[in-house]
Amino acid sequence: MAAKTDPAKLARQARDLIEEFNRVVLEDAKDLSAPALSEATQALKSLVERLPQAFEQTADVLELLATNDKVTVEQGHDPKDEVATTAAELRTVAADSEKLAKSLANPASALFLMGGR
Repeated sequence: MAAKTDPAKLARQARDLIEEFNRVVLEDAKDLSAPALSEATQALKSLVERLPQAFEQTADVLELLATNDKVTVEQGHDPKDEVATTAAELRTVAADSEKLAKSLANPASALFLMGGR
């Protein structure tokens, strides 16, 4: 049974919105204020804080699929080995994302204290 909502579609939408964010920030730079940048940074921090869970869950589901023999790998590699390696790499990315979220705390706090003119 296929997922009701395609997770790849959701990830692509998030990617596209970040691209739009990047354009808006550059194109409207003169009209933005420190409080607007603060609010945007707080939202980005919130987004980044959710990434570790997304990567962890992806690893968990991949392992579940492998347990149910629903994963194949080209070129004769052992699917269970490939899944184990890939799941471990996803969990490493989750930990890296967690560090990124923590790194955003200081600039997000500093922006919060800035006003505009």
